[in-house]
Amino acid sequence: MENPESYLTHIREIALLPGERVSHLFCPDRGLAPEPPGSGQFLAATNQRILAFLINNEKGDIFIVPLEDLQGVSLKSGTRSISALFQGIIFIVGAIFIYLVLAYWLTGRFQGPNVPFLNMDAGTLLVMVAVLLGAFYIARHYFSRQSGEVTFQGASWVFSFPFMGEQPQKEMYQVVNSIFADRRAGIAATFRR
Repeated sequence: MENPESYLTHIREIALLPGERVSHLFCPDRGLAPEPPGSGQFLAATNQRILAFLINNEKGDIFIVPLEDLQGVSLKSGTRSISALFQGIIFIVGAIFIYLVLAYWLTGRFQGPNVPFLNMDAGTLLVMVAVLLGAFYIARHYFSRQSGEVTFQGASWVFSFPFMGEQPQKEMYQVVNSIFADRRAGIAATFRR
């Protein structure tokens, strides 16, 4: 599928080179975008360069890399691990077991410390914290967005760009494929000269 001619001449104060056209604009949370966002992280793939605008701890990093220097790309997809679900279930089952042991076996035999502000026994408070922690792990498993990253590698440089969600992950594959197609076309044009 051929991309339409781009109307862009600048991307965030970076002028495009003569003959350079934008192939894809990618935002980490939305995926492919029709135009560059005014702020925040995004990746621009052109037929000559990769421009990555990253924000880390309120500091903006910009990577401008010519395609011919690109040696490899690794994609770490954001898949949900089943371990978070198992951790949550184990926390909840363990907390209920401990509560039952404390409530029925040790009742009247042991007087634990009392938490003054909550007027609650310390053992009961620990069980409640364990149940809440288990619920947190289960909720994180089901309701968090998948996140991943793509890492671009050259001879003397490397940088990673994040993406979040299932649709942006699929669209990142399109961006990477277009980068390699543009790189191959640029190398072939160099050899024809």
